[in-house]
Formats: sequence, structure tokens, C-alpha cells
Amino acid sequence: MIMIDSNEVAEAPEIYESLRGRAEVAVRPLEVGDYFVLGSQGSVLIERKRVLDFLNSLKGRLWDQLDRMRQHEGPKLILLEGNIAGYRRTGWSETAVLALIDKIVLEMGVPIIPVPDSKATVTYILWKDKRLRSPSGWREYPLRVARRDMSPAERALYALEGMCGHKTATALLNSFGTLGDLICFVRSNPLPVVESRLSEVKVGGRRIPSSVVRTIYETVNASFGTGG
Repeated sequence: MIMIDSNEVAEAPEIYESLRGRAEVAVRPLEVGDYFVLGSQGSVLIERKRVLDFLNSLKGRLWDQLDRMRQHEGPKLILLEGNIAGYRRTGWSETAVLALIDKIVLEMGVPIIPVPDSKATVTYILWKDKRLRSPSGWREYPLRVARRDMSPAERALYALEGMCGHKTATALLNSFGTLGDLICFVRSNPLPVVESRLSEVKVGGRRIPSSVVRTIYETVNASFGTGG
């Protein structure tokens, strides 16, 4: 299974189309990374960087991404796409570039795998998917990739926003105080009562749509493991 971050699909639609036609693919907003490949033999989190973007992000943004990648449990790597020797035409110091790569690989423990172009990126991801592929039949996949360092409040928000989105989840938690209080209310009351109470919560000045309330209600009351 190959999960692709929704922003990556917009940025590299040709990679998405190539993968979609040759493997099981799902598009989801990932907390970190561009691709998450998962199978019965393990998983790997992949951040794709084109060389110029990689060099530009070395001045700041990349380090935040690397910190978040390191918090992910399990293997992770950077696919560096393009001709790495291109830094010689950008004014970057060769020593500085190599020293930073050394820091990422050896000190931060995030391998960098060079690939010449997007075609090779597709080839690598497909190979990794085949290597990790689960056997046929029903498979269980995590829907999102969470950070290990989340606070309890962040984990509550993370759990709820899977049902209704970030803004609605934030508004509901602010209204009910805790995720437990919200779940107890939903579990203890029929749908009309839940709809009436949740309609009092405003998100951007608007009521929460009935369809979203119903999703929360059905999710909280769903029986796990029955195929429903």
C-alpha cells in the first residue's frame, strides 16, 4: 500500500498517475513525509526532495521537516531527485553541502537515496512497495501518521479530527472540554439530541453540518470488528 500526501499529488501529479496505475494507492494528508509505504514486512516514510528544493531548504525549512521525520516510529528516508552536482552552479560551498548531508545521514540518522529523476522515484517506490507488500486478503492500514511527541491534548485533537476535520474538532473540544466528555455525550444520547447540542457549536460562524454530526455519531457508536 502506498499512501501519498495530498499536497504531493498536487505538486507531482505525474508520479501519482504512474503509481496509481501500477500499485494500490491512497491519497491522504500525511502529518509528515510525502509517501508512506506499508506492507506486512514493514513500512517506510519517504520525503521526496528535488535537488534545488533540497539546497534551498537547507537554509531552514528542511531541519523542521527532519525533526518531524525523526519523531516518526519506523524507517524513514529522503529521496533526492536530480543531479546533486548541480549545487556547483548555485554558489553553494561544496564543503558545506557535503557536511550538511553528512549531518543528515550520520548524526540525524535519515538516509538519503539519490535518484536521477521522477521516473526513478516511481521505480524506487514501486520496488519498495513490492518488497513490503502484504499478502492478499484483508489488510489493516493506519489512516494517518502520528508524531511520537504529541501531548495528550494534541492526541485528543488528532483522534477527533479524523472524524470531522481540524477546525470542527478544535471547536468541539473547546466546547466540551475533553474528548471523553464529548464521546460520553454522544454515546449517551440519541442522534436528534446530539444534533441539537452540536448545532450550538459554531465553526467559522456556521453550524456544524448535520452530515458531519451524523458521521461523528456513527463513528463513536460503531462496533469494531463486525465489518460495519
